[in-house]
Amino acid sequence: MLEDDLVNLLEVVLDLGRSPEARFPGHESILSQHEVTQEDLDYVTSRISLFGDDNRAGIARTLHRISAIKNRQGKVVGLTCRVGRRGLRHGQAYRGSYPIRGSVLLLGRPGIGKTTMYAGGSRGTFGGC
Repeated sequence: MLEDDLVNLLEVVLDLGRSPEARFPGHESILSQHEVTQEDLDYVTSRISLFGDDNRAGIARTLHRISAIKNRQGKVVGLTCRVGRRGLRHGQAYRGSYPIRGSVLLLGRPGIGKTTMYAGGSRGTFGGC
């Protein structure tokens, strides 16, 4: 993984018993040949907020989002750590393009900025949502 790739990093995936990987637009990169252990997952989960009913947590004072995969006993067996970025420019591209009168539904594959656009809209980036 190159330093320049970090700008495009979408998420880091830690699944028990598998190699950790970084995901970028259009490709993935194995971060280590060592398999993720329960201790690795416990280390991460001990340093973030508690998971909600939707199995998501966050890191205080950041836009990063962490989703957990739990087994039937409720033990975390996988984590997807999504990089959150503040993107005011995203919503500005749509300002005035589409008059918004009511609800907005953003559709798309993971990692393209739906949440960022929604957050921008809620701050008025769309021109008064």
